[in-house]
Amino acid sequence: MSYTCGEVCQRIDEYSPPHLALEGDPIGLHLGSYDQKVSRLFMALELTPQAAREAFAFQPDMVFVHHTPFFKPFKQLREDYGHDRIVLELIRRGIALYTAHTNLDCVKNGVNDVLAELLGIENTKILQPLNQNISYAGLGRIGALKQPMTLAEFAAFAAQKLGTSQVRYCGEREKQVSTVACCGGAGAFLMTEAKAKGADVYVTSDISHHEGVHAIELGLGLVDGGHFATENPVISVVAAYLKEQMPDLTVAVSSVSGNPFQTL
Repeated sequence: MSYTCGEVCQRIDEYSPPHLALEGDPIGLHLGSYDQKVSRLFMALELTPQAAREAFAFQPDMVFVHHTPFFKPFKQLREDYGHDRIVLELIRRGIALYTAHTNLDCVKNGVNDVLAELLGIENTKILQPLNQNISYAGLGRIGALKQPMTLAEFAAFAAQKLGTSQVRYCGEREKQVSTVACCGGAGAFLMTEAKAKGADVYVTSDISHHEGVHAIELGLGLVDGGHFATENPVISVVAAYLKEQMPDLTVAVSSVSGNPFQTL
């Protein structure tokens, strides 16, 4: 049995409603038609060249990603450019492409709730609600750590839970950590909010030198877990939901890392 692309999109929209996306965020169906048949769905944080090869080997009818190649407008579509070539191949093969980005960050059981659960954070609250009218969704989470520990211990614990050796942290090694805030992806803009709401440590990614210095000035422990590692866990969660909702849909989750960095 196959579903229509529109039916798959509807299920994804029920999980991460489009109206929760931040203004200007390009989400939704970027390639394909709502009417086309879908029996095989490939899911990844984004279509890196490695993930794209994996996707094409799977021969999907549709691809779901968190990071769309359409985030910025294309000025050309060329075979010798990485993202261009991937988009052209999707078109040639008739593969639909769907994106849920900041709506998946903000929603309950989205990027940030999955990250918080992975890190053992309990009784979570939203760090920055979307607005006064939408207080049930927003960016970041904050709550209590199941087992208090030192900052150095927590950084090692976070690395183990995120499955990465590329964790960096700022702050006093022996600082006691019991209240933790987190934001998957690039969340340095929420550091002050995390501190104001009582966080001992803030887990996010893509931290610059000056942001690290600022965290130390604030007296806030800071753990940079990497963009890929802090966001990718949600993909398997959404995949499990879709398998439950659409049992005849064959779903594959990318097994390759989309992390562009290696550690010496």
